[in-house]
Amino acid sequence: MHRKVILVFLIFALLISSLPAEARLSYEPYGKEEFPIWTMELRRAECIFFGSLVITYPVASIIYSALTNNGIIKAPDDSVDRMIQRAAIASALSFTITTADYLIGKKQAHDQK
Repeated sequence: MHRKVILVFLIFALLISSLPAEARLSYEPYGKEEFPIWTMELRRAECIFFGSLVITYPVASIIYSALTNNGIIKAPDDSVDRMIQRAAIASALSFTITTADYLIGKKQAHDQK
């Protein structure tokens, strides 16, 4: 009985919440002065960081396997710890890519002045 009441309440809440929504019929691009420059740079860094994780995670897995197979680092017994170590390597690689992109962008902006 309680589950039915909760289910009906959730369905009702979802249906009611969409009623006051107003649909826009046309796309309106952001203006130049709508956001500060640092937010656009942060958004670019975020896109590059998470976008590069798709490539750096397999690379990190290969590097991690090579390091553990050659005895350079000791692999933990827990599979979660191994995954965390691979994710840390991939994050470091992605952060390096993001930092390099930021510095290259700053250098190009400086050269254009």
